[in-house]
Amino acid sequence: MKILIGYDGSACADAALEDLTYGGFPSNTEALVVSVAHAGWPPPTHSSKDQGQFASPWNATMKDTEAYANKAGLRVQSLFPAWKVSSEPLWGDPTDILLKTAEHWKPDVLVLGSHGRGALGRLALGSVSLKLVHHAPCAVRISRLPKEDSVDRSRILIAIDGSEHAESMLGIVARRFWPEGTQAKVIAILQTLVPTVGDLVPTLEGRTFATEPAFNVIEAEDARQLDRLHDVVDASAERLESAGLNVSSTVVDGDARTSILKEATQWHAGTIFVGARGLGAMDRLLLGSVSTAVVTHAGCIVEVVRPGLGD
Repeated sequence: MKILIGYDGSACADAALEDLTYGGFPSNTEALVVSVAHAGWPPPTHSSKDQGQFASPWNATMKDTEAYANKAGLRVQSLFPAWKVSSEPLWGDPTDILLKTAEHWKPDVLVLGSHGRGALGRLALGSVSLKLVHHAPCAVRISRLPKEDSVDRSRILIAIDGSEHAESMLGIVARRFWPEGTQAKVIAILQTLVPTVGDLVPTLEGRTFATEPAFNVIEAEDARQLDRLHDVVDASAERLESAGLNVSSTVVDGDARTSILKEATQWHAGTIFVGARGLGAMDRLLLGSVSTAVVTHAGCIVEVVRPGLGD
């Protein structure tokens, strides 16, 4: 397995390094730490006097950037002595450089630290992490600063929709090397199409609307989809149990954007696995369409998996 780590020296980036221990990564992993210098970062540590008369400010910046990358590389190596770890300083727009590095080096996972969920944090997250979530050719794993008692790192929540893409994600989770005692929960969400009569058509009597053929068709389709999802989560749970995980499962009727986050919060999930894209504009199980909401608002690690990576 190959892991690309974007590191900027922030507390969130340090948390991302520590969170690697909860990723189930194998001992033969190869990791590349990249620190990307750009205008305003890293803050200079050498004055013009220190640089000398003919010294280049750019060279000093890259020297500082190299120090950041090397520091992170040494930390990763100390956490995983069996890994092959290297580090590299680069210059340019962080998003573009990380995308180009991922396209060239072809990692399985790109690891980043989120800058939080406040106003400034959302701006930073949207400018880098979300672009990488949508455009990186690999899975993207985003970590946050841990909040005391808010998450249990031994718990992973896997959001599925019954698609082939979800099967790929399950394959990735099943092939990881999870610590003993790791708990997994499989969640599938369906927003049923049966309308609430009082809200949608207040002028009609409930019994009148309920006899309409269209209503009956929709109600029957809702029931069929719910039955299908129950079968899917049961099969998914069995697959993960065979990989040594302690597994539970649930099917929820609701909006995926809020249901995944609510389940993760109530269950104190340490990591959420979610798909990177959906099944088409007209499909009712648009899991991928909510990945942005989950990445932006989750209070734990989020790993966004691209279709086909688990095949």
